[in-house]
Amino acid sequence: MTENSARFEKTELRRRMRNARRQLTVYQQRRHGRAAAMQLGYSPLFQRARHIGIYWPMDGELDIRWLVERHTDKYFYLPVLPKAPRPQLRFCRWQGGPLTFRNRYRIPEPVRGDSLSPRRLDLVLVPLVAFDRSGARLGMGAGFYDRTFAFKGALPGSGPGLIGVAHQLQRVGQLPTDSWDIPLGGVVTETGFYRCRG
Repeated sequence: MTENSARFEKTELRRRMRNARRQLTVYQQRRHGRAAAMQLGYSPLFQRARHIGIYWPMDGELDIRWLVERHTDKYFYLPVLPKAPRPQLRFCRWQGGPLTFRNRYRIPEPVRGDSLSPRRLDLVLVPLVAFDRSGARLGMGAGFYDRTFAFKGALPGSGPGLIGVAHQLQRVGQLPTDSWDIPLGGVVTETGFYRCRG
């Protein structure tokens, strides 16, 4: 597959998957989010983790924010977009309250609070557009998570575990990947937990 055809395939897959998850009803979205959060709660990776990166759901992404109020013994952190020229996310402590600031993609972010280096998190729950059984992830295309956790490619086993969070309908047979893509250690959906190679 040429570079151009792989790029086109990713673009088409993003469009198709984003449309599919947007078509879920509010009830389906809520049910899927609660079911995935319950699956995570049973995971030893989640149970052992104390400092956890989470995300604010947008565009039909699975909503797992319920974890924050349910697991008060853990510390949760939301990603904050980098200001140019820094290419990496930073993670800021969030205790579940409303957020008034929105970044350039209109995603709410904390404006103050304790920050933690991505390397010091125990677990990061990663949003995605599509995934396959191997742990390959298709994101929105900006590359923030891949750049932030690129050190895991050079030092396998270092840093936090990366767990993708998705609706089951976002699973595909095989994703085209690039050399800079950081694989996931697992993916949780409303129907189960997939352990991957990452």
